[in-house]
Amino acid sequence: MSTRPGTATIADARAQLQQAAASVEAAVPARDPDVIAAHAISAALSAADAICCVALRERPADGSRQAAVDLLGRIDKKLSSALQRALDRQIQATGESRDISLADARMCLRQAEFLLDAARDRVLSI
Repeated sequence: MSTRPGTATIADARAQLQQAAASVEAAVPARDPDVIAAHAISAALSAADAICCVALRERPADGSRQAAVDLLGRIDKKLSSALQRALDRQIQATGESRDISLADARMCLRQAEFLLDAARDRVLSI
């Protein structure tokens, strides 16, 4: 594990990659949009964390979602945008006091899978 908040190791990256993959695996067979979105968001955040651990040896010190988006943006704007899009869909649904639609949940899952693929490429290549 990390030696102090904000720092990260390759072991952290591998652990986050495993967590992201498990979350995607849980989301894929789910039927409930809220369950799909929850697992997808977890996967997206874990994948982003894995990427940051490898590329920067750093992770968001405060654990906030915006800090994760910002940190990932230092590495790759396209990946950062994917994370932000997934988070925006979930925030939009919860902010409007409505359940997330199946289409929005699936969009979150697509973004999570995109981030997971990027994390796998980076973590498994080291």
